Amino acid sequence: MVGDNNVNVIIVLGAAQDPDGSPGPAMTRRVHHGARLFAAGTAPAMLLSGGPTRVAEPEAVTMRRVAVAAGVPAEAIFLERDSRRTFENAVECRAVMAEEGWGRGLLVTDDFHMRRALMSFQGLGLSVRGEPVANTLTPYVAAAHVREFFARQMYARMIRAYVVGKT
Repeated sequence: MVGDNNVNVIIVLGAAQDPDGSPGPAMTRRVHHGARLFAAGTAPAMLLSGGPTRVAEPEAVTMRRVAVAAGVPAEAIFLERDSRRTFENAVECRAVMAEEGWGRGLLVTDDFHMRRALMSFQGLGLSVRGEPVANTLTPYVAAAHVREFFARQMYARMIRAYVVGKT
């Protein structure tokens, strides 16, 4: 994936902040992975996606601080500040991608979340491929895989209903 000139933007999906507003471990892991891809020249821009969930500040704003601290130039960072769940990430990122003229994206999220994220983005017609962040199998990660299985079933129906409603 590194060096693919056909990718216009690295899209990093948000994750909840800690209760004090600092970046949580999943957020940090995802943004650092995206920053490494950016540093390798994968794409000239990063789109950080996430609205307010646990705290008032949008996840994307917190993520920007992590990305800048990791060496991503502020002028290369774009924010999507409204989404609160994966499907909304796709809807809102689609609008930003259209506005910026980006045709292809590289989607960064945790490995257990990637299938549902790709289902959402590709289901809305976006040309994206995944760059999952690997996780060590822990009880939390195992539970996340189970949760994702059920979430994908719900999302398949939600995406179909959204697309049909827009045609």
